[in-house]
Amino acid sequence: MPSPPDQRCASTAWNVQGLDGEPLVSCADAAVPPGWQPLPSGLPRAWLDLVNETPRILAFLSSAVHGVSLVPGGAADSLTYAYTVNGDPCFYHGRPPLAGPPPRFAALWPQLPETLRRFYLDLHDGWTFVPSNSMGPLPVADWAFLSDDRFDIDADTARRMPVDPARVLAVFHNGAGDYLCLHVAEDGVTPASGMIWWHEQPAEPEAVDFMATLDAWVGLFVDEADRRQP
Repeated sequence: MPSPPDQRCASTAWNVQGLDGEPLVSCADAAVPPGWQPLPSGLPRAWLDLVNETPRILAFLSSAVHGVSLVPGGAADSLTYAYTVNGDPCFYHGRPPLAGPPPRFAALWPQLPETLRRFYLDLHDGWTFVPSNSMGPLPVADWAFLSDDRFDIDADTARRMPVDPARVLAVFHNGAGDYLCLHVAEDGVTPASGMIWWHEQPAEPEAVDFMATLDAWVGLFVDEADRRQP
């Protein structure tokens, strides 16, 4: 299991505990994004805006995460979410939120699900399991269209697909070669629709409810997390 990075409290007001249940050492207040301001539970406040769309993730955060800690970085700070599975430490890494729509995807940004846009602008530009960078929304820098070489979709497979792979944006990796994606229409207006791209059936992407699937995939992954004792 991975070891946590060096950590410090986001501010002395945070209710942050280590894996042993003891408070982490307090430090001087640090400027944090508004969405990171802590609730009494210690969770960043912006998670509350997602409770209706991601109930399984919120249940995990509320019942299994032992602490949320600020990790100092060269360019920007980030957050780690600590929990255990059979007593072994595990971590999710939450990067700082975007300052605005990412230039590379600015044209299609309004078509993406409003909840996903809020997540990236208010909470995290990527929230993924350490160390695999998977099982959560990927950093925008790691988003890619299925036409990218990394997916190895040949011309024959592309012709058999019901959608143009150059219009299908992979934004979530399950760590086993499959991706939760968004099909973005060329008209710049139609809301993007959810799809799963299965690497073993590359010509047959499956249409899904995007946010419900995102919540379900994370929920299944963290289902074995140890629940905190009351």
